[in-house]
Amino acid sequence: MHKVLRERKQTVKLSRIILGFTVAIGLMASIAMPVLAVEYGGGSVQGYTVDKPFDNGTIVQLDKADGKKVKVATQKELENMFGVTVDRSQLLVSSSSGSGNEAFVAVSGTYNVLVSDEGGAINTGDYITMSAVDGIGMRAGTEEKTVFGRSVGSFDGKGVVLGTTTLKDTTGATTKTVKFGSIPVTINIQHNPNEKSTKAEVPEFLERIGEAIAEKEVSAIRIYLSMGITAISIIAAIAILYSGVRNSMISIGRNPMSKRSIFRALLEIILTSILILIIGLFAVYLLLKL
Repeated sequence: MHKVLRERKQTVKLSRIILGFTVAIGLMASIAMPVLAVEYGGGSVQGYTVDKPFDNGTIVQLDKADGKKVKVATQKELENMFGVTVDRSQLLVSSSSGSGNEAFVAVSGTYNVLVSDEGGAINTGDYITMSAVDGIGMRAGTEEKTVFGRSVGSFDGKGVVLGTTTLKDTTGATTKTVKFGSIPVTINIQHNPNEKSTKAEVPEFLERIGEAIAEKEVSAIRIYLSMGITAISIIAAIAILYSGVRNSMISIGRNPMSKRSIFRALLEIILTSILILIIGLFAVYLLLKL
């Protein structure tokens, strides 16, 4: 009898241990699952019409003629990167526009993006930008002005490779062979933090004045040339005006009877000074505008 009771107690104890272990695993899984959900996906995803289907992970930009349509992004229009096409089956909720060709585009969150090793091996934390191949990203250097996001994975062209292509120059000669892969990227389209500016330092207020006149970005050389022309024009106009007024006063003192002709000559000098200043300012305008 005592033996049976001991066996029952041991069975109950073992059952409690198994139950406790199962509960612990469940709690750990419930904590881990939200973390994984935050690491991948999320953000804003919306359906857009396309001329033809895109591969998942293609970087796209909005069509300027139709805000509800996207097309493959290009390196020439780097600043127009908009989002990445994602697999509809990965979305918890999706809505269809009813069009024949539709792509779901993520503009934020973390999603797989097609990349190449054109800019070198990609490591976790590297910034991603557009490569020479349309729709494909690469590691951003210091020359690109805009980045698409930040890598959450790595790709060096030696692991899982989805394909290869050759890059050619303007003469058609092969310059480089690149490999494609897919890695998760946290989308955050912004100015490249690593960009190394080659622009000469110009006082901010002069830069603002130059851009306000030209209605575009103006180089430092044009700004400084404009300053020089303006200074020369002002100095020349003041010098001519000062000399004319001084000589007129002296002439009137020597010959008061010729006052009328002297004032006429003085008026001509004033008009000449104004004309020189106008010509100088117009030259500055053309220099900045063209």
